[in-house]
Amino acid sequence: MSETRNPHTKLVESTAVFDKALESWSIIDLPGLQKQLDKYALEFQDYQKQSLLDRKHLASKTKSFKKLPSEEKVNEIKPLLKSYQKEIDDLAKKNKNVDNAFFQFYRVIVEAPDPKSLLQMSLDAVSSMPELEKVKEENRQLEEKLLGFADYEQIKANNAKLEEELIKAGISKVKAKDDEWQVILEEKQKNWDEEKKDYQRNVDVLKKQIEDMKINEEMMKLKIDNKNKALRELDEDYEAGEEVENWKESKYVEVEDGNASTSLSSSANVQQRAASNIEIQILNRDVESLKLRIMELEKRNEELRREASLAKSGTANEKTIQAIKKRTSELESENSVLTARLEHERQVVDRLTANITAVNDTNDKNVQRLMTELDWLKNYKSQTRDYDEIKKELEVLRQIEFGDEDDVRQKEDQDPASVTSDASSGVDSAIVQRNKKLNKEVIEYRSENEDLHKKYDELSSQLKDSVDQLKESRQINEKLENDLENLDSSASAAGNKDRWETMSMISSIASSPMGDNGKISPATSIARGLGGNAGAGIMDPNRSLQDSSILPIITQQRDRFRMKNKELEEEAKKQFGKIVDLKREVRTLKSDNKDLYERIRFMEYHQATLKGADQVDTGSIDDVENRYKESYETQLHPIEKFRRMESKRISSRLSPFERVFIQVTKLILSTKYTRWLFAFYCLGLHFLVLILTVSLMANTTSSMLPAKSIVSGSTGGIANGVVDRISGRSKLDSKQP
Repeated sequence: MSETRNPHTKLVESTAVFDKALESWSIIDLPGLQKQLDKYALEFQDYQKQSLLDRKHLASKTKSFKKLPSEEKVNEIKPLLKSYQKEIDDLAKKNKNVDNAFFQFYRVIVEAPDPKSLLQMSLDAVSSMPELEKVKEENRQLEEKLLGFADYEQIKANNAKLEEELIKAGISKVKAKDDEWQVILEEKQKNWDEEKKDYQRNVDVLKKQIEDMKINEEMMKLKIDNKNKALRELDEDYEAGEEVENWKESKYVEVEDGNASTSLSSSANVQQRAASNIEIQILNRDVESLKLRIMELEKRNEELRREASLAKSGTANEKTIQAIKKRTSELESENSVLTARLEHERQVVDRLTANITAVNDTNDKNVQRLMTELDWLKNYKSQTRDYDEIKKELEVLRQIEFGDEDDVRQKEDQDPASVTSDASSGVDSAIVQRNKKLNKEVIEYRSENEDLHKKYDELSSQLKDSVDQLKESRQINEKLENDLENLDSSASAAGNKDRWETMSMISSIASSPMGDNGKISPATSIARGLGGNAGAGIMDPNRSLQDSSILPIITQQRDRFRMKNKELEEEAKKQFGKIVDLKREVRTLKSDNKDLYERIRFMEYHQATLKGADQVDTGSIDDVENRYKESYETQLHPIEKFRRMESKRISSRLSPFERVFIQVTKLILSTKYTRWLFAFYCLGLHFLVLILTVSLMANTTSSMLPAKSIVSGSTGGIANGVVDRISGRSKLDSKQP
């Protein structure tokens, strides 16, 4: 009992664990928690960006503060301290938000069970499925054994009745009962012997059937192996790419193999059908024999009942009645056993028939699947004959679209003449259309760039105005705070005299009530608020100075100033962020314009090499070319190979002496030091020639003057030739793309 209870208790415990885990995770609501965490992540990311901007701004203010002189630092220390205090408050707020988010997540997840053990249990349950099949098989075998004890309850009841009758009959009938039981046992032994023979015969028949089924199974395996071998041969034929005649021969061999396999499958089907027919015939014979025996038993039962009725009607012997009852119970038990056996045999027949049908259906499906796969392979082979052509067209389209950088580089490494020879007339027209489309896109990008520049200028002017307003408001705020401090100190120390001086100062402020834009300034509003009280002071000079009615007005005005300053600072931050975004967009547009200029240069070269292509109007993008020509020439990347190819083509047309001279000139003009060195060399050479000429002219006679002129003219001609070649090389470099 303990062995049977342990699995049950384990099942109950695992079910309880799974229920608890399911309830916990349903309360946690993992998708909702993930959304909440995503929200927190976005907020923290915004916090980080904003904190970075604030720190940069604070660092810039600190640097500017350090650069100020000592006199100005006293006035600028308060705004700087306020900025630091604000940054500290923001950091504390961010820390509080992070703590709240963490504890909220911790409260939700703290009581959740570990999913590792649950997943392990699920994996164990999945792995125990084969054991479940084994238990099912054992259950089926036990059911078959149980059929042999179908008459257990009936025999048990009959035995109880017989025991009661034996007790009632007494000791006197023990011997008679022994004789009767001896006869019954002999008859039972005889019946059991006959049944044993029948069972042995059935077992032999079933063994024979099993052997036939094994033979059929081997034949089916041979059939499947032949099919697989044929498919492998077909795949090898397709991969080898043999000639059409070899393919036909392999096809003919395959057809012969298919015919052989179909003949084997037909012979296997015939054998299966024959085996199934034999089994059905054997079972039919068994059923017929059982039916005959049942009929005989029924006749015998009827005769016994007739004898029992005759015995009841007349003076029947008690011993005969008891024998008849015993025999009747025996026949009933045998009848129930035979009925159970017959039902079991019917179930076996139905099961075997279903298995045979399933095997036949499976074989038919496999054959049909293999045929469909064969047809699909044939169709696929016929459909993929133009793979190379499609691949070439795809490479050309990639070159047109400029989508794959590796393909573009590969095409640039190739000779342009080979590229143009491979392209067809349709591809040429597509390239021309693409070039026109790129020109239109350049014009659109240029207009968008101009619009963005205008917006940038407008936003810059707005930012400048807002900064000026912010500075003005800060100055007014500081002045107001200083006035309030002076007012409080004067009220507590000086009395009426200082109060009148303060009021005169405020009245001087109030003398210009309207600002530049027609609005009343904050200081004017305070002055007006104080004006009424001042008038009251004139009317009643002995009035007490402890009247605090002006303080709420001043505090409210101060709060309004602070709120306005905060709004202006936030607006300035927003404008600064917009300006940063616009600068980033301008940088991206500049890089895009450079890329477009590079593509236009490449397309112009490619179009020049095409034969019969239309000329594209490039007058609309001259200003773009002039704008980005300098940056393009300084920052070439993939098209540098094209430029080198052009320079090689130009240099190949020159003579060897000119190429050597160009290389020497490049070497001289490559750096600043070499250029200065060559200039000094030329000047020194001229001075040397001049000194030699003068010395020769002084030391020789007049007859050698022509020789001196020749020498000086020859050297001067060489120098002039060098200078001319340098100037010609510089012009050639300026003309090159």
